[in-house]
Amino acid sequence: MKINTKSDDKHNFYVLPATPATTTWGYFNSSAPPALTIKPGDSVAIETLPGGGGNVAPGLTIDQLEYINAAEEGRGPHTMTGPIYVEGASPASKNYPGDIIAIHINKIRMRSYATNNSADFGGLFSEFGQGGTYQPLKMAPFTKHFIDSYYLDNEKMEMEFERHPHIVVPLNPFPGTLGVARAIEDENKDYSGSLPTPPLNGAGWCVKKGDDRSKIAKCNTKQPGNFGGNLDLPLMTVGSTTYLPVYQKGGLIWTGDSHAAQGNGEIDLDALETAFPEMNVTIDIIHRSEHPEFGDQPIVETRDSWVTVGYEVSLNQALDSLKAETIRFLMAKRQISRGDAEQLMLKFWDCPISEVVDEVLGTYCILPKNPKALKSADIPRKDTSTHWVSYASDPDDLMKAMKKASYASVEQMSRVLSIPSAKAYKLATFVQDCRIGRPTTTDKPIYEVSCKVPKKILRSK
Repeated sequence: MKINTKSDDKHNFYVLPATPATTTWGYFNSSAPPALTIKPGDSVAIETLPGGGGNVAPGLTIDQLEYINAAEEGRGPHTMTGPIYVEGASPASKNYPGDIIAIHINKIRMRSYATNNSADFGGLFSEFGQGGTYQPLKMAPFTKHFIDSYYLDNEKMEMEFERHPHIVVPLNPFPGTLGVARAIEDENKDYSGSLPTPPLNGAGWCVKKGDDRSKIAKCNTKQPGNFGGNLDLPLMTVGSTTYLPVYQKGGLIWTGDSHAAQGNGEIDLDALETAFPEMNVTIDIIHRSEHPEFGDQPIVETRDSWVTVGYEVSLNQALDSLKAETIRFLMAKRQISRGDAEQLMLKFWDCPISEVVDEVLGTYCILPKNPKALKSADIPRKDTSTHWVSYASDPDDLMKAMKKASYASVEQMSRVLSIPSAKAYKLATFVQDCRIGRPTTTDKPIYEVSCKVPKKILRSK
């Protein structure tokens, strides 16, 4: 719906409400008609709904949620608003390098409540956790799944944690999912969601619907990728710009999975899940030929930093992809050699784990725009004046290091905050910040992870 405004005669402003005609549950469907068609430079106030087709709300039981989520094969849990078709947005072809869609977030308004679904079949410490198991017997007390509801104080931008008024979660709203249509060849890959373990290369996340298998590809919203999607990047908040490669004509933008807060790791399966009455964005097109720093992966820009990403079905692979993409970006952006780019990456190394629960696992690096920025600090191994810290390492597997560090952090939170492990597990998914240690240049690398929790969440009683 176009709204007449006086702010800019060159561009239009639209409102995209969340209705049955403008939302989809659990799928990206590139064959669906656009919910809205805009021109580059236009702005849109997008409304989003909670997960489960808008059904996830206070009072919903875990049995009800499992029933509705399992009703259709390959359907993700998220409710998407879109797609938005951007006129002139073109994918790469033989004679054209393709476009990048730039989505700048101007404003976010949240609802007054949020939920969290901690599932024993999908969290980091579940029996079927990705990347190998790390589950001591004593972990059993906090692997039972549940749905909890929370009140969001939009004025103070904080949430009191359950019945513990001395524990406060700062709010940082951002879209957990923001993406475009994936490439046709990716839509046509065999569906990997029914396999016990997805293949390390060539996994497919789209289910073909209809009598003709090639007719409609409905793509699960759970797994992120080079098209963006369920990236779960907390830096994608107000003031940021997300750059997504165009893989189909018009781009086709969806958003949903709206978060009020999330730690780096999202370890219990969910973030602090809410909905946005308004996510106000300005959408533009960038030509790859003019900006070689934008490649085939999402890039995020904040006021002071660039953010590169690596997403794969194993955390080791995700880290390898992250390093390769970061080096490529620095070479193009700074116009330097591969060796210099690698040294710069190691100098500025500040690389969290975004999520470990979506089958395709996420990492990202935060690169300062200032070329004279100082060398980043190494990840901490013990408590600091501002954070409780848990550290772990593993010679072979980044996921094992992540699980050890994260679990130790949950246990530490349980002790220092005087709450049960189950409560600490939920709280960690909102506030735990897990980061990867600076890679070594030796022949025998070691994987290191440090999980931090800010002490300021504990308010004086």
